[in-house]
Amino acid sequence: MFFASIKILIVDDNPDDVFIATRYIKKGFSGVALAIDDAGSFSALETRLDVSTYDLFLIDYHLGAYTGLEVMKKIRTRGIQSPMILLTGQGDEVVAVTAMKEGAWDYLKKKTLSVDVLCNTIRHAMEFSRAEVLRKKTEKSLKESEEKYRTMINTTTEGFWLLDLNFKTLDLNESLCKMLQYTRKEILSSPVETLITEEKRVAFKGALESIIARGEKVFETILKPKNAPSIHAIFNATSIRNRMGVPVKIFAFVTDISKMKEAEEVLKKSNKALKVIDQMKSDFLSYASHELRTPLTSIRNAVAILEKGKAGPFNETQERFIKIASRNIDRLANLVNDVLDLSKMEAGKLEIRPSELALGALMKNVTALFQSQALERGTRFELEIAQNLPAVYADSDRIEQVLCNLLSNALKFTPKGGRVLVSAQAEREWVTVCVSDTGPGLSPEDQTRVFDRFYQVGDVLNKSIQGTGLGLSIAKELVERHGGTISVVSEPRQGCCFFFSLPVCSERAIDMATLENAIRPYKKGSMFSLVLLVFDPETFSKRDSPPSESYDHVLDLVLKALQRDSDLFIAQPSFARIACLLPGTSSLNAVTVKERLTQYFSLSPLSIQDIKIPIPIMMNPVSYPQDGETGKELIEKALLTVAQY
Repeated sequence: MFFASIKILIVDDNPDDVFIATRYIKKGFSGVALAIDDAGSFSALETRLDVSTYDLFLIDYHLGAYTGLEVMKKIRTRGIQSPMILLTGQGDEVVAVTAMKEGAWDYLKKKTLSVDVLCNTIRHAMEFSRAEVLRKKTEKSLKESEEKYRTMINTTTEGFWLLDLNFKTLDLNESLCKMLQYTRKEILSSPVETLITEEKRVAFKGALESIIARGEKVFETILKPKNAPSIHAIFNATSIRNRMGVPVKIFAFVTDISKMKEAEEVLKKSNKALKVIDQMKSDFLSYASHELRTPLTSIRNAVAILEKGKAGPFNETQERFIKIASRNIDRLANLVNDVLDLSKMEAGKLEIRPSELALGALMKNVTALFQSQALERGTRFELEIAQNLPAVYADSDRIEQVLCNLLSNALKFTPKGGRVLVSAQAEREWVTVCVSDTGPGLSPEDQTRVFDRFYQVGDVLNKSIQGTGLGLSIAKELVERHGGTISVVSEPRQGCCFFFSLPVCSERAIDMATLENAIRPYKKGSMFSLVLLVFDPETFSKRDSPPSESYDHVLDLVLKALQRDSDLFIAQPSFARIACLLPGTSSLNAVTVKERLTQYFSLSPLSIQDIKIPIPIMMNPVSYPQDGETGKELIEKALLTVAQY
């Protein structure tokens, strides 16, 4: 051990002996910063001890009227633990033994003293002393850590469970005892598997083995208390590893989620009942709409014949009533069509057939349909389309429906002399369409609810301006089905600006539309989760050029890992990723699928043209609707929570 500095006190009343000892020490510790003091009397010793501290004491066996043993006791009474070496001219072995018992590190005879003997003894004494100090500090630190550990596990409301690699209980806290209704002694002496319900024992053991192999895991299980119903619990477990990285223990925090499970069951039953009622409502609306459409068509045709005078002439009063009837028939027809669309959306039967669409041309055609209506109302109708507007990936008929709804509303609420502006511009991968007017605008409350079904704007409407309250909700659904968003910006008496976005026609837009359409049927269920796999782009960039075995191998591995028939995957080659869709699965349970995917890819390395491909990055699972209501929102959330095992 290297000593940067040593401070020594020589307690001896013989100046010659002090001189010799000092010379030996300096010679044996050259290069070390030495501080050597001496005390030739008992009073001098006390003075030195009052003002200084020392790393080591060299003590003569005789100091005036005092013996070296008495000097040692005096030093110890001050609480000083530095090593002491006794020097004497006598060779009495009894004195040596007595000195060692009183706490001397060693006993040296002056007659045989040499540089090596003295300095080696000092060196060994110093090494032992410093090691002893370090040991005591470590023990104190360990004791404090253990006290903190005990305080933590005994005050937490969660159960604490410490197991060895044979799954034998090593430690636990009072919360776990209360949870299981066993004493600490009973749990310590019981095999762990007896505290788990029989149907969960195999899965529980598999989870613990996974923790040993991978380091940590969060999983659900069912505990078996002593005299109480079984308990649904979440284990948040981690392996403890030694310095070599080898697992030696498993510790877990155990949370009772039985009440949450009970609430989930109640919620599931309520949701099931609500779905039945909702389905009955949807069936009725669909049936009523279909039944109304046929007689409505007949009435519309009959009124059209009357309007054209083919049934004979009629007077001014009759003409006015026929026009009133025609307008109301149109309103009723629009209502029936809206209800039919709504029923199809709820049933998941509304088809979207996206393709490359020249949005600018469609906007010109749609605005042309409203020009005559705008002239009749005295409203300026303006169209602004950015140059080189890119094509979008959308269904032409459905986007025409969205535009017609927004333009109809804008004209309906814009007073005479006002203006309606329709514009479109591109920004990166999106095209944004804006329909603005100079009407009365919307209150903050109306803006938050204007896209709700059957919602009618309050004070702005009067009896001459009415609608079904379905148009904007249908427009919102159609835009979101394309992967876009729709919103409104308005202030009372300042008009409205409705914005909606559509994806620029590209491989990425097609891939996102595929995802949105894939998850849509499952939104009517209670939940589903997505596990996202992000690959090296090389894996997908060569999928269409030989050899394509690697791409096929990727899809095959994913399919094997999913296992359930209801699970499926959506490949998004342009993003170099695959989204695994797990119906009826929470994000917590989806972790198991993520771990299985990781295992499959770890055991089956990929390569393209002899180039090894990295294992895909496994994103943390995300769930509908907690983490997002659209595929885009779920993907964005997943990418924010990236974590590779």
